[in-house]
Parts: sequence; structure tokens; C-alpha cells
Amino acid sequence: MSTSGSLPGAAAPWGPATGPGAPRRRVTDLGRLYVGLLVVALGVLGLLDAASVLDSGRAIGDWWPVVLIAAGVLTLAERPPALLRGALLTAAGAVLLLFSTGVLEESAWDFVWPAAVVVAGVLIVVRFQGREIAGAGTDDVVRSTAVFSGAKAATGSQAFRGAWLTAVFGGVTLDLRGARPAPEGATVNATVAFGGADILVPEGWRIAVRSTPIFGGVDDKTRHEPPPADDAPVLHVDAVALFGGVDIKHKR
Repeated sequence: MSTSGSLPGAAAPWGPATGPGAPRRRVTDLGRLYVGLLVVALGVLGLLDAASVLDSGRAIGDWWPVVLIAAGVLTLAERPPALLRGALLTAAGAVLLLFSTGVLEESAWDFVWPAAVVVAGVLIVVRFQGREIAGAGTDDVVRSTAVFSGAKAATGSQAFRGAWLTAVFGGVTLDLRGARPAPEGATVNATVAFGGADILVPEGWRIAVRSTPIFGGVDDKTRHEPPPADDAPVLHVDAVALFGGVDIKHKR
């Protein structure tokens, strides 16, 4: 008599099943694959250098931007993909590779950086509307702007609909810990440039983030364990961060 499969009660090497007879599939860890290939490439370069096939130092000096290109491709391959970050990494790596390999002369930098600034500006303009906020003319909507300064805003509205936050060379804080979103949810549109924005929320809210980070970041630091209830209040955060950061968290 022949047998096949795992021993009774044994877990498959690629992870546990979700139930009896549940299908099992391998899940590729792209981040681990990226790091592994990077280490293998460094080892191969070392071997080729030891065998006098090439100068590993020079090869790394010429081709190091490939690491950025690979990181961009990896980011684009994520599910869901981080399209903007992946495209920026890939494009930056490609441009640097053209310089490091001598395809472009140093004088071309005079055109590259202004073009990059134009692209960053276009990306911000494309997102200028943000998410629509219903009832934008009511007292349940907050506006706060900090330009070369700091600003703080708070609301205890029990039908909070949204906010517009802007920080340019400054910082803005929005305190929603005494508020509750309207039944259809609420939206915070945050734009920061060389500055930062903190959005303080109570525990138990569901947070949905859409972001455009351009040499900046948007970080949801709220507690996700245990998961919010299905009927928990929903806060949508639409953020653009240029050389700055937007943090969603429970405490200052």
C-alpha cells in the first residue's frame, strides 16, 4: 500500500492550512528574495574578483544603481503595489545608472534635477482635490494651515466629516480623540511640504490611507490588534508628503 502527503496533523512546509482540506499554496516573500539575490550577487562579484575576471570595486561603482532599480521593481510587484514609490525608485535608479556607467555626462545633472522637481510638482497638482468631503461648509469640517509655524486644531464633533490640513515648513496637529465620524465616514486631506502633520484618533477607529509620498512618508501608527469592529467609525486619510511626514496615531 502506498501513501502520499503529510503525516496526520503535520503542517505543510509553506504554512498552515486554514481548515481541514483547505487548499495550500506557496507564498513568495519578495522582500526576502530581493535580499537573498543581493547577497548572492555580492558573493559572485567577490569570486570573480578573486579569479581576476573583474575588479569588483569598479563593478559595484558602475552598477550599484541596479539595486535601486530592483527595489523599484519589487515595490511595483507588491500586492497591492505602491505605484508611485516603485516608479520613483525605478526611475531614479535608471537615471543614476546612466551616469555611473558614463552614458550621460555630469553636465546632464543640470537638466535632471529641474525635471525631477517638475515631475514632483505635477504629481502634487494631480492630487490637488484630494477626497471629496460631504457637507464641507458645516461646523463638522476643520481647516488648519501652518506655514513657517505650528498649528493645532481639535474638534469634539459627533458627526465629524473631515478636515483639510496644510503644513509648509511647519507642523500641524489635528486632535480627533473627542470626535466621532459621521455615519458615512470622514476624510482628512493632509498636504505637507518640508513639515509634518499629526492626526490623533481614538482607539477602535478603522483607518484607510491613500498617500503620495515624495521623499516623505505617511505612517499609520494606530493599534490594529484586536481588529476594529465591522461597524467601527471609518476615517479616510488622503495625504501628500513632500520631504515631510504624516502620522496617524493615538497619542502625541
